[in-house]
Order: sequence, then C-alpha cells, then structure tokens
Amino acid sequence: MNDSAFFSDFPEFDTPDAHLDVIYKEGKFFDAITKKEIILEYNSLLFPDGIHLKLLVPLFSLHPEDQKFHCNRKKKLFLEKSTILYFAIDHLSFYCELEDDLYLVQVGNRTAKLSSCSCKLLGADDSGGRPLSPFQQKIYGSLNQLYTGASMDYFPHRNYHTGNAFKKFSTQERETLRYLRDTFSWED
Repeated sequence: MNDSAFFSDFPEFDTPDAHLDVIYKEGKFFDAITKKEIILEYNSLLFPDGIHLKLLVPLFSLHPEDQKFHCNRKKKLFLEKSTILYFAIDHLSFYCELEDDLYLVQVGNRTAKLSSCSCKLLGADDSGGRPLSPFQQKIYGSLNQLYTGASMDYFPHRNYHTGNAFKKFSTQERETLRYLRDTFSWED
C-alpha cells in the first residue's frame, strides 16, 4: 500500500481519498467551495455495489425513523483489564497496562471510538532494547492522555504531543488498535 493511502478511509482501494464539503440542493450535490455539481467517475468493475459515500447531515433533516437508528448507541468490551499495549515515539518504545476494561462505543454508523480507561505507563526501552532509567510510572484516564503525557514528559521539544490511539497503540502480537477495531464484531 502506498503512503498516501495509509490513512485513507478506504484502505482497501490502496488509494488516497478526498474529503469534500458538499451542499445538497434540488436533488444534486455541489462542491461547497467551487459551487460546481459533483459528478463521480463510476466504474462498475471497481465499484460493483456502487461508490461508498459518507455524509454528515443535521440529524433533524432525516426522517424520524432514520433518526432513531443514527442515535442508537452500542458499547462492547474491546480489550480486557491487564492487557499490555505498546507504542513508540521517536527512538523510545513504551509499554502500558490497562487498569480497567476498555470498550468500543459506536453511535449509529459512525466510526467506533474508545471509552475512557484508566491505564498505567509502565516503562520504555531505547532503540537498543535497553530499559529507560530512571522511569516514573504514571496513571492516565485514557490511552490518548497517556500518549500525550509520555510525549510531553520525554520529548518536550516536540511541536505537538497528540496521537490517535487507534494508529499509535498495538498489542504484543503487533496488531494495531485500528486493525482490531476494523475487524471487530459487534455480534455476541
């Protein structure tokens, strides 16, 4: 997969995606910036079921029955308490432990998000695999807070300290949380 497609919402196509600001008017879609009608290039071999689009609309613009579906909230266990997760920042590899069960939460058909979860930063190794010493263990309220805290504590010179937990954290089997989310089953 090429680098431009790595963060695509449609990685199965191995191509970058476009995020459009769209206006729907009189049964047509228009680009909000150019004001031109949006006409998609359609290839039935590439898209036998049609082109997948994601639309962000005001909830009240939907029929009341459709509103119910898009407000439906699901929550299911994602990773159990005591799971060890790993992430890297620059030349350091960190590891942490979940102190609570971690849940996936999904509203309607939006992309699922992680619940808050107490987690402990346990340690770090340098690029040679040597433990970082001294190291102070800390507890955070979420994986994103933990990543930000580690970045601020050990790399204060960085211009930014945020990271998406789905892209940054992985299991001992080297499966990213994004992969686990994308292959997750909501069925019992």
